[in-house]
Amino acid sequence: MTTLDWRRAVYAVLALPAYLGGARAQRWLAWRVLGVPPREGRPRLAAALGTSVLAFVLAMLIWYLVGRIATYGLFWDPATAGESWGGPGLAGAWIVHFFCAFGMTVPAMWLLRPLTEVQLRLLPGRTVAEKRTVAT
Repeated sequence: MTTLDWRRAVYAVLALPAYLGGARAQRWLAWRVLGVPPREGRPRLAAALGTSVLAFVLAMLIWYLVGRIATYGLFWDPATAGESWGGPGLAGAWIVHFFCAFGMTVPAMWLLRPLTEVQLRLLPGRTVAEKRTVAT
């Protein structure tokens, strides 16, 4: 996992709301988060919606797992510690849950790689009006 994988996870969470914001919002997000400049070409917004939804679900799973493991100690109940995976101690339960979450996060990030690449290929290019604005 690299920093680009984490940036893809951020991008995937924000891509669906940016889809609703229009072509400029999508291009701005791709440029800001992933460093991808706008491409020339015809927009394929309907195709991008499907990949945006799927990437959003995977990214939300990743961020849920990261947040849940980071705050696992806040939800620790000593009364039910004996029933916890890796229990009865907090450290053992934390380690077991970390590896379970890690085992789900890595494949989800691997799946985000091709999904974000497809999203970036489907991003709309500059419109004729925007080309004139940039040229002047």
